[in-house]
Amino acid sequence: MSELPEADAGKSSRVRRIVENVVDFAIRRPWFVIFVAIGLLIAAKQYTTRLELKSDFLELLPRDSPGFIAFEQELKRVGGGASLIVINESPDRKSNERFIDELSKRIEGEVETRNACLREACGGDVPQSGLRGGKMPACAEKCGPELISYVESGTKEVRSFFENNKWLYADLADLEDADRTLDHQVAIRSGLVSDLESDDDEGSAKSAKGDAGAGAGAGEKKAALGMDEFRDRWEAKANKSDDFPTGYFAAPDGKMMGIRIVSPTTGTGDKGGDMLLARVQEIVASMNPSSYEPTMKVGYAGDIPNAIAEKDSIVSEAAFATGMATLLILVGIFTFFRSFSALVVMLLPTAVGIACAYSFATATFGYVNTSGAFLGAIILGNGINYPIVLLGRYREFVARGMDRDVAKKAAVWNAFRAELVGASVAGIAYGSLVITRFRGFSQFGMIGFVGMLLVWLSIIPLVPAIVTAFERIRAMPGVIGLVRARDELFDMRPFSWVFTKVDETGTSGPIIRTVARVTERWPWLFIGLAGIATTFAVVKLPTYLRDPWEYNFDHLGSRGSKKGGAGEWSVKAEKVFGGKMNIAGAMMLADSPEQVPAVKAQILANDALDPEGKLVKEIATIADLLPGADEEQTKKLAVLERIRDRLTPRVLHDMNEDEQKRLLELKPPETLRLIGPKDIPSLLRRRFEEKNGVVGTVFYVKFVDLSFSDGHNLLRIAKTTDNVKLADGTVVKTASRSTIFAEMIRSMERDGPLASFASLAAVAVVVILATASFRGAATVLVSLILGVLWMVGGAAWSDMKLNFLNFIALPITFGIGCEYPFNIFDRSRLLGGEVTMAVRRSGGAVALCSYTTIVGYGSLVFADNQALQSFGHLAMSGEITCLIAAMLVLPSLLHVWKPRR
Repeated sequence: MSELPEADAGKSSRVRRIVENVVDFAIRRPWFVIFVAIGLLIAAKQYTTRLELKSDFLELLPRDSPGFIAFEQELKRVGGGASLIVINESPDRKSNERFIDELSKRIEGEVETRNACLREACGGDVPQSGLRGGKMPACAEKCGPELISYVESGTKEVRSFFENNKWLYADLADLEDADRTLDHQVAIRSGLVSDLESDDDEGSAKSAKGDAGAGAGAGEKKAALGMDEFRDRWEAKANKSDDFPTGYFAAPDGKMMGIRIVSPTTGTGDKGGDMLLARVQEIVASMNPSSYEPTMKVGYAGDIPNAIAEKDSIVSEAAFATGMATLLILVGIFTFFRSFSALVVMLLPTAVGIACAYSFATATFGYVNTSGAFLGAIILGNGINYPIVLLGRYREFVARGMDRDVAKKAAVWNAFRAELVGASVAGIAYGSLVITRFRGFSQFGMIGFVGMLLVWLSIIPLVPAIVTAFERIRAMPGVIGLVRARDELFDMRPFSWVFTKVDETGTSGPIIRTVARVTERWPWLFIGLAGIATTFAVVKLPTYLRDPWEYNFDHLGSRGSKKGGAGEWSVKAEKVFGGKMNIAGAMMLADSPEQVPAVKAQILANDALDPEGKLVKEIATIADLLPGADEEQTKKLAVLERIRDRLTPRVLHDMNEDEQKRLLELKPPETLRLIGPKDIPSLLRRRFEEKNGVVGTVFYVKFVDLSFSDGHNLLRIAKTTDNVKLADGTVVKTASRSTIFAEMIRSMERDGPLASFASLAAVAVVVILATASFRGAATVLVSLILGVLWMVGGAAWSDMKLNFLNFIALPITFGIGCEYPFNIFDRSRLLGGEVTMAVRRSGGAVALCSYTTIVGYGSLVFADNQALQSFGHLAMSGEITCLIAAMLVLPSLLHVWKPRR
């Protein structure tokens, strides 16, 4: 039995005996427990090196959502299509061209080397991608992953194709006009105009002459038989798809050139993108760009470098946030406990919990999304509450005269109930996110739940072990004097005002004593102030809650990305490519090429029904690159054959040398034939081609000038283009990036309220069971609800919109914010209803717990990602309001609502 009745509160039970046996073992073998924890920490840390960060919005959606399924199917059919653009820059065009030629040759050599490896290792049944049935066969593993789908080094193939087929790309009416003009000019030159129709019918001849010369100046001789004007138009029409006259992707002055490498990866910061960029950088380094031109520089842009830059930014921000949170938390802990050993007591259990939580994420998910990257700082801020309360109880019991080893057991059990409830409600808060389908919530909740649970479990052996180890160190002859000098220093003013000492009553700090005194003396004052604050908060809520969601996606992304993405090379790549030869718009897929016209027509019909106006500007298909349908091409070929037949050697003989040359260039070759989708140059055809070689199922929807950062527009686009239902009842599952954003908004609207109500309901059940009294449950829950109302009211008054990240603060606040009023109530229960003494003894630890949590959330404010910043702001405000309610409202309610005797 201990010397303090409070420490013996509660009946002896099997659970208590188990807990005390664990503590007893930790006291007897502290170093063993500490080294086991350190070993576990190192092993967990090593295991998490395989954990990836995926920052793409796609990773936030539920895998069974229609939008995700459709988009994932699209990725399987066409590949990720992520781009890596290499830009070289020097003042000499020829040097730039030589560098681009050699780089293209080497990168294409990488593709051929892998393909040769696949043919040798797996035989001819494995496609170039190395996939069989969508999976990498075992025989292909030694060849490595497919990093490159294809390389686009210039437009020479495109220019050659359109030059060789320019006649077919002329309008049919223009070809017929050219044929009539040529026929008439030949007749004029031959002197047979009057005999074109009949030698005996002058009227017919005149009629024929008039027809032949219509629009061409009847009877007027023209240079090159009048074909020059047609040649210029036909060449211009054929070259409209080629924006690079030199055949290289180059800026107009030739000082910057580039190549585009297209990868099967998604460009979301995955390992494949990392490997590709690293390999291309190795190739560029081996080429020694300065050997081509001394001032030549090379840089990288596109999806893959942008994603890597964003991922690196998130990782560095997460590390900075965790480091900053750790530093500020340690300062607060040292100030409160006046001991360096307290820092180790706090950090080791939480570090074990964080490392094991990320190990769990590695084993379960293999990656974390954007919100999960910052969980380390949040678990640190929240999880450290448990060792704070436990060490605070131990320090208090020792100050009140209890034997140290007995105090360790008593403190663990005395805090066990409050810590168990705290862990339960925190676990519920995170667990409520797990029941949602929105992965932006569920993954965060699952990892947070595991981390908080493990921190709570680890404190039972670790805190007594660490305290015991440091007590033995402080008892050593050379150390005890230093400890005594430290205590004497902190007891002197002004240090004693900051580094407060626990007195013989178990209380510390003038601020906490003042709070305890004023809530006892004027409880109705604080209840009245709480009522006024609640009324002020509630006034705005009906309007705010009607539509609290953030629809402006410019307020959710990275601020840095808006200043140039991956850096200056993104700007330079834009100067080189600048949208040229790109098929703009949202990429979508039909089930078959034959289905595309019907899907196109239905999307346009859906768009016409939009009450807010038209969204779709045009829809680009492979047909736009063809010289017409087969029937039209057949008619063109017939006309071109007549033109070719008219340009006989006899006709050409009468032309001068320059005219002959121009006419021969314009003469349609006999090799002209029908052009199909497969004949289009690969640089253009690939945009409309699936991985299995099917051409024509891919199409692009181009939209009018509107903001794609406006969620309302994205919802309209999704309604118009997603899952298109054709006239025969067939549903074509189309998807685009707009689909993903629209699905994310719908998921938040569906899962956000579900997580919040689940968290509140489960927390209420735990509180009711733990308090075992109506008075206790009512006062704790009222304090919690007031704190949450003030938080949401503050968001309403400041017009802070809810998004896929900051909404997490609501269910989390229900759990974490419940710990504070429950701790104070439970302490008053252990003290036999002494509310004032409960505040004096537990208020400091509760305030420190809140401080560490605020710091954990506050670290997110430094993130470049605006959604994370808003999460930090909202969660911090919730912590502050819940702390105020716990420290001022709960004691006032307990003073007013006296228990029955």
